[in-house]
Amino acid sequence: MTQPAPLLTADEALAVAALYADYADALDEGRWADWPGFFTTDGVYRLQARENHERGLPLATLALEGQGMLLDRVGAVSGTLYHHPYWQRHVVGAPRVRARHDDGRLAAQASVLVVRTPRDGMPEVLVVGRYMDQLVSTPAGWRFARRELIFDNDLLPNSVIYPL
Repeated sequence: MTQPAPLLTADEALAVAALYADYADALDEGRWADWPGFFTTDGVYRLQARENHERGLPLATLALEGQGMLLDRVGAVSGTLYHHPYWQRHVVGAPRVRARHDDGRLAAQASVLVVRTPRDGMPEVLVVGRYMDQLVSTPAGWRFARRELIFDNDLLPNSVIYPL
């Protein structure tokens, strides 16, 4: 029996895994200014409830399109929004590339758990779900053309301040 050709070379698979790990590390360490660099210039970032996603409904908790909106969010997080400070930690499963499109774009996904810990309190689960991504190869490496975090929980605690 002949095995189908892999969707990625070994080097590509390592680079995609590094993108996912670097993304989580930047957010866990609060390096907000690095966040837009994980996206293409016209990249889309969405945070959406699973129910809306599965029904094909457009309503999202957060929807940002393009570097301008991503940078605006960084500005808000870095100095404008007032909130009770907390840390967050991402636990991200190994990315699975589901398809390689004719234009070279990759469709990938990974399970994700984000825990939020207030500086004076106990940790709480913020989000459980999966990233559903479209990745493109750029001269700087793989970048997200579209990153959707589809969360399984019906409710989110009070607010989502930081990118997830």
